[in-house]
Amino acid sequence: MNNLALSVALATAPSSAFAELRERPRFWFPLLVVILSTVALVYWYYSVVDIEWLKDLMFGNNPDIQKLPEEQRAQAISMYGRNTLLLGSVIGVVVVLPVVYALQALYLLLAAKVTGLQPGFKHWFAMSCWTGLPVLLSTVVSAILLLLSDTAQVSPSVMQPFSLNELVFHRPLGSPGQTLLESLNIPSLLTWLLMIIGVHTWSQRSWAFSTLFILLPVVVIYGIWSILAFQA
Repeated sequence: MNNLALSVALATAPSSAFAELRERPRFWFPLLVVILSTVALVYWYYSVVDIEWLKDLMFGNNPDIQKLPEEQRAQAISMYGRNTLLLGSVIGVVVVLPVVYALQALYLLLAAKVTGLQPGFKHWFAMSCWTGLPVLLSTVVSAILLLLSDTAQVSPSVMQPFSLNELVFHRPLGSPGQTLLESLNIPSLLTWLLMIIGVHTWSQRSWAFSTLFILLPVVVIYGIWSILAFQA
């Protein structure tokens, strides 16, 4: 399969897509597609948003900023301009995303060694990159929402239209648990589901094994994060 055919197969016949990746692991196509599309969306957002309104939204619920004396608070907020926020977000996408995929692949490799699976790091990194493609659903919807918006006061939540926070809880930016609830979203659920199918396809073991293989660290990480996010 070529990369486009593999992308379609991942949505329509994921087992065959993972069988292909088992024979020919590769990762540049999905990695670049996700990075470039996300960078484009971030650039668009910070180009059109009312930056002073956004800073008020970002720092209005930040207790560390609010407890500062007025002069220091104004100085701290003034450090964040349109270009600063844009550059920081772009660097975050370009640098952090591959690192996250690499760390995820490293966990999968270690778990594979412990459980006797054969695929190497390149295979697991390829799985991490290809199963990251569901984020494009959010990217497309976010772009539509930006296109249809008739105001420059567009909340950053537009970047996560399928998040648990956006769909259900609507916690304001900077409030306890807001970041956690933004990270729990439908594309992430689809990613975990695809990874479970991938492990099942590569290992030929039970669905219970494949589910535990993928979701154990997810449960641990989000469990600890939940405790820390809502302990206040």
